[in-house]
Amino acid sequence: MIRKTRGPQKFAGVTYKQIADWTGLTLHTVRSYASRGEFDPHKLESVLQWVNARRAKHDLPPIGQPAEDTPENSELDTLETGTNSLTTVIPSGYNPLTGEFDHE
Repeated sequence: MIRKTRGPQKFAGVTYKQIADWTGLTLHTVRSYASRGEFDPHKLESVLQWVNARRAKHDLPPIGQPAEDTPENSELDTLETGTNSLTTVIPSGYNPLTGEFDHE
């Protein structure tokens, strides 16, 4: 009988490997901190608070927030509102409730 192998342990939507990458620690060290209760791997808020506190000690930008040196006028900020093609309704005469075109 073949034994199933387990994938990476995933808590709060992130893996220990991702936490290790964000903090610059080894996988074993991150697991040790979690087992000591320094953060709760089942709660995303707890993970982010712990990761951001570690990153702040090393003058790194927090996870989930833009870095200070990002340009002020990003592509998304310069889009004009109200000109989005998805919100523009072009009258076609098609009635989706009846599945037919209205002939007026």
